[in-house]
Amino acid sequence: MSADSKDVWVYLQRDGGRLSEDSLEVLAAGRKVADKLAQKVVGVILGEGVDGLAAEAVQFGADAVLYIDSPELGTYLNLRYIDAIFSLVKERRPYAFLFAANELGKDIAARIAYRAATGLATDNVLLEVDDYTNPALGEFKNLLIQIRPDFGTRLARIYTPRHRPQMATVRPGNFAPLPPDKKRKGKLERVEFQGGEYPARVRGVTELPPPALDLAGADVVISLGLGILKDGSGKPRDPREAYRLADDLRKAFESRYRVRGVIGASRALVYAEVKELQGLISKANQVGQTGTTVSPKVYVALGISGALQHRVGMQRSGKIVAVNTDPDAPIFRIAHYPIVGDLYEEVPKLIASITGGTAGAN
Repeated sequence: MSADSKDVWVYLQRDGGRLSEDSLEVLAAGRKVADKLAQKVVGVILGEGVDGLAAEAVQFGADAVLYIDSPELGTYLNLRYIDAIFSLVKERRPYAFLFAANELGKDIAARIAYRAATGLATDNVLLEVDDYTNPALGEFKNLLIQIRPDFGTRLARIYTPRHRPQMATVRPGNFAPLPPDKKRKGKLERVEFQGGEYPARVRGVTELPPPALDLAGADVVISLGLGILKDGSGKPRDPREAYRLADDLRKAFESRYRVRGVIGASRALVYAEVKELQGLISKANQVGQTGTTVSPKVYVALGISGALQHRVGMQRSGKIVAVNTDPDAPIFRIAHYPIVGDLYEEVPKLIASITGGTAGAN
């Protein structure tokens, strides 16, 4: 472990002409950690034409930004990026290094951790700073504690006490970006790119179409669980009817409040592959640890028990409405509006309360 390691670094990504939303979230996470450590937040960004993005990072919480602006970095080539980033890590010795847990962040973080011979905790939903004592290793002060969902209903606390930087990827949707402060000042340092020869070449880039279902960007998410297969008395129900009710509720929200709603689903329902829901529910609808993390203004859980892996994917929602026949369902622990009842009876009431109609009306 390097005694002179300092500062919390955050790897930043661009989304067109601005920083990506998940980069702003990781900046907020880095700010929280750095304040507890009494250290600085240092943004790291690579690419072509990124000097304006460096200034934006300061507005959103960075104290300093290291940026490498080069035409050779205009298109992502991982070996080129890894060499450039690791040279900075080796020279400046950060205390911690945080990345967004997305495709690019995971690719870079794992390779940097390997080269730095340090640990990496992935898909974290919380970050803390605390002391840690290990009977075999001794006591460690001000350690970054990385918290991520474990198997079943547990949260795992990850300790990497002996090596620096402590590295983590942060699951999008678990930290709110800080409000921008245009008066905020920070140090912007341009670093020259020392490129080498690489056997790989980028021959072309093809933009993929945006996903048809934008769970993360929705204002209202109405999710279905395995509970839709039966009514309150335990009798089987056609799950297509539950889907229709959820879609009617979505339309009611959109019409009444001018918001954008989507239909989500629990992992259990997605993996059950209910034949009646083919073409309606797929992996793209999945909310939770192995699906999409969402933080809409309103989240409605219909027939979802609320296992931990689902809750970590939606617990930052503004308001949570849960309908379940089981009064002890874990989802009720975090629901702002718990409704113990049959969703086939309660959802029409919800729709009527929004539209001003009568329960059961289409």
